[in-house]
Amino acid sequence: MTSPAKIFRIHAKPVRRFGGWRVLVMLALSATTASAQMSLYERLPAGFAFVRFASALPGDVIVKPESITEPMTLTTEGAGRISAYYGVEDVVDRTFFVELGGKARTSFALTPGVFQTVLLERSGGGLAARVVIDQAELSQNKARLAFYNAVPDCAGANLQIEPDGQAIFLNVGPNLMRGRSVNPAPNARVIASCGSAQMVALNLGPLDAGGQYSVWLMAPEGAPIAFISKNTIAPYLR
Repeated sequence: MTSPAKIFRIHAKPVRRFGGWRVLVMLALSATTASAQMSLYERLPAGFAFVRFASALPGDVIVKPESITEPMTLTTEGAGRISAYYGVEDVVDRTFFVELGGKARTSFALTPGVFQTVLLERSGGGLAARVVIDQAELSQNKARLAFYNAVPDCAGANLQIEPDGQAIFLNVGPNLMRGRSVNPAPNARVIASCGSAQMVALNLGPLDAGGQYSVWLMAPEGAPIAFISKNTIAPYLR
């Protein structure tokens, strides 16, 4: 059995980093199963970016990202808070808007050539959209694990292996993420914390080679929660 320490060992062999026009595109082959996808490399036009939405809001919400995709429902069921990535053209010097439930509306800007996550949260009684640049990397032999601190008043969030406490990510600031490549593993457990407050241990399930996974720390109702999601990319239809 692979030990937790070996699962999260840092590897000297470099993985391929994607920036500029060369990005990973996931084409959905099935509308019902996440496993029925294939990856390929494609040279994309200048000004293209990938973006997804993450709800740190209380309750289910209908999110309408204008000029990006159709309205979507983000739920409170862990990974249901996270959308797929969507391809967006002509993002340079452009302002985007997102509307929440036909009421609150706010703006944000995107960076070309990278993956990014728009964190939706309450701010001063209104809606805020915080853009996080994702550290997107691909390795066909390793899994990719990212950790997001979406708790505004958590100055330094941590993610550790359970039960031995070995650190994976330390002192991740609010509205930031960190990522690294890890060994594929059939079963791994981690625990997220902010200060002295620790969450319930998470079973990451199978970490597949080439898979991309995100662990989230949020506080939609005031008390911190943690959950995991698997990164997916919606079909790109130009």
